[in-house]
Amino acid sequence: MRVKKAGVVGAGAMGSAIAELLAFNGIDVWLNDVSAPAVEQGLARVRSIVEELVRFHESRADRELEKIRELGVTLTAEQVSAVRSRLAPKVSRSRGEEILARVHGTVDLAPFRDVDLAIEAVFEQEAAKRSVFESLDRLLGDGAVLASNTSSLSISRLARGLGHVRSTLVLHFFNPPSQLPLVEVAGGVDTREELLDEAVELIAGWRNHRYPMLPIRVKESPGYLVNRILVPVLNEACFALESGVASARDIDAAMKAGAGLPMGPFELADLVGLDVSLEVAESLAREFGDPKYRPSVLLKHLVDAGHLGRKTGRGFYEYA
Repeated sequence: MRVKKAGVVGAGAMGSAIAELLAFNGIDVWLNDVSAPAVEQGLARVRSIVEELVRFHESRADRELEKIRELGVTLTAEQVSAVRSRLAPKVSRSRGEEILARVHGTVDLAPFRDVDLAIEAVFEQEAAKRSVFESLDRLLGDGAVLASNTSSLSISRLARGLGHVRSTLVLHFFNPPSQLPLVEVAGGVDTREELLDEAVELIAGWRNHRYPMLPIRVKESPGYLVNRILVPVLNEACFALESGVASARDIDAAMKAGAGLPMGPFELADLVGLDVSLEVAESLAREFGDPKYRPSVLLKHLVDAGHLGRKTGRGFYEYA
């Protein structure tokens, strides 16, 4: 499986971040959405991700020298030069421009005709994703791979009856993919088995801004692997908050300090988006019929109020 050109449908937070990841790994990407403003917002997100990466690398030496100064250590000019040499930017401004030059915006799907890989990254609703799949199926070449970034829906159902059904799979990236290396790779009933092995091999050769990517094979199942485990954790955290066991901040602090999680459940939900968390929970509850997946009233109320987390400035927490 070789990917020189790819397309991403959905220029939201996740789709734009996936596009940046592909471009970071040397792939030309077309980023599509339904309107020019939506595409421009997606391209702006890509620029923001790349600019943050460049700034991080440009400031590495200064941050290290500041830490040394705070310890009361005075370095010679030669030592300062050695620190700056050792921490010279690995991603320069010119490298950042090269990444950005690989991402192109489009409001139609015509540029997808000759892509090697098309990734659907629209919101987590079956009808919307199926509509994208049908449009791409009519357009893609015979050798193209059609992937969904779904976190909970059945790929067998999304791909049913399509001409590309044998070349359809789940590539579930985690937010933000520039920092989190995991990708869940899953096939449907009709997916070619060798395609899954090829996808794992392909993604294992990629890097994000911090780590080598980590693709794992998972069986088609509601919520696949990670969300199947995380949704009950978030639900139980909401129930604990609703019943006054502890505050949101203390629950998050406890899960980080006591369970070793890098983020608390409320911090993570705000980052992912409460609307996405709710949709995944409702999907799991429907598929399994198990009350442990049923979303809490608190989560529903926050979504009803339009408080979706970081992207709206308020979720379980408020953001400036």
